[in-house]
Amino acid sequence: MNSNGILRKHWFHVTLHFLADTTIFCLAFVVGILVRFGDSDPQLAAGSPWDHWPTFVLSGVILSAMIYIVGLYSTHSAHRGAFERAFILLACTLASVLVVVGGSYALSAHAPGRGVMLIGSAAAYVFVLIHHVFLLHALRTARERVAYIVTSPCDELETRLFANFSGRNLELVGVIAFYGYQPTGDVRVLGRVDSIAEIVEREKIDRVLCTTKSLTNASLTRHFCKLRYSGVSVMPLIILCEEIEQYVPLELITPEWLLSASGEPQLLYIKKVKRLFDIVCSLLGLIFGAPLVALAAVAICLSSPGPIFYRQTRAGRFGREFRILKLRTMRVDAEKNGVQWSGENDPRVTWVGRFLRRYRIDEIPQLWQVLCGHLSFVGPRPERPELIQMLATEIPYYQERAMVQPGITGWAQVSYPYGASVTDARRKLEFDLYYMKHMSLFLDVFILLDTVRIVLLGGAAPATRALSQTETLQEWVRAKEKEAEPLHPAELGSS
Repeated sequence: MNSNGILRKHWFHVTLHFLADTTIFCLAFVVGILVRFGDSDPQLAAGSPWDHWPTFVLSGVILSAMIYIVGLYSTHSAHRGAFERAFILLACTLASVLVVVGGSYALSAHAPGRGVMLIGSAAAYVFVLIHHVFLLHALRTARERVAYIVTSPCDELETRLFANFSGRNLELVGVIAFYGYQPTGDVRVLGRVDSIAEIVEREKIDRVLCTTKSLTNASLTRHFCKLRYSGVSVMPLIILCEEIEQYVPLELITPEWLLSASGEPQLLYIKKVKRLFDIVCSLLGLIFGAPLVALAAVAICLSSPGPIFYRQTRAGRFGREFRILKLRTMRVDAEKNGVQWSGENDPRVTWVGRFLRRYRIDEIPQLWQVLCGHLSFVGPRPERPELIQMLATEIPYYQERAMVQPGITGWAQVSYPYGASVTDARRKLEFDLYYMKHMSLFLDVFILLDTVRIVLLGGAAPATRALSQTETLQEWVRAKEKEAEPLHPAELGSS
């Protein structure tokens, strides 16, 4: 069986590796001091190297942040070769060492010493490289064997969806048939559900997938409990999609999932810690972003007539309206014909506005709304009330995103590029719902790091769902609707 659980608890493993690299970097300089000076407490003319421990910790965090930004903690980074990873890690380590040097002089006007720096830098790179060799090996060798319980043709359609999520780390061994159902697909039939425990042991199954309906079936409860006590995961496909892809397909959402998702986030984090996090981040952002806002204001004045700032009504948590403040990026007559979608290559955007949007500079003034409590730093994007009313009629569960505080940046913003259609809004909602269920301090920090990546690259990479997956989901929905339809009287008579 797969013992490393690399696919489970995605953000837990990202956090674990993040903290591991930070600790490794700090310990490397401890090794450098001990090798250079031994067990004695070195007291140099300019002070002790141990006085620089805050700089070591800060540089270690910066190292891990850079590694996360370039994507080396992601399960999707397994395709990157060893030499590429080694080069990236070398660049990140050297940048962190420069922070050590700069921070040391800034705090105490002296460096820890050339010997300590040389030994510590070399040890940091070697130890971090060893850590990532093991991580790369785990990403490439981790494999989970999966079985799927099927109760109807609609369930068999879900096994086709599984192929889009599996990648190299999951293997569909076969299906387990429910009482009285004979599978008709091409997937191998492992046996009947009444012998599921023996099947799992014989085929070395790591997790069993089923529909939400099967998960609540009273006749299967005893079997599922036995499997879980034996260490085998039992879950619907929607949970697997959350773990592997970090979004939630709308077609798979049920009222039970929504009820469960609303109870996942910790109330303490939402009510207290998240607000403190917002205040600290917004204050820092306003302080360091003020020069950029001043330069942008001058550029706006010189490039196009009209006001510097743009105010607009947006819907906040539970639909409460507030006025948002942004730097103006469009012509003053941009909405003379009414409310319109704003696309990536919108002709109404000025040339200065295009630059401001590309690097998210136009959104810095929104930090004032964060400080006032209208916005959070991280959350679903605040939309205009008119668009929300229109989208709610076309996209199921769209109004659920109003249950949490909207944010300047969010999981949807960093995972999906600019959207200008109902389809784009639908896809972004799938990421928003994932965030609403899994929100935490660590996830917010990682989203901020992803935002840095987006700013540096000038936009999110395309994240469109595969056409085969979309077609399968549509076919699955049609099959579900057909299953729910009452039989025609003629059909009842023939049966």
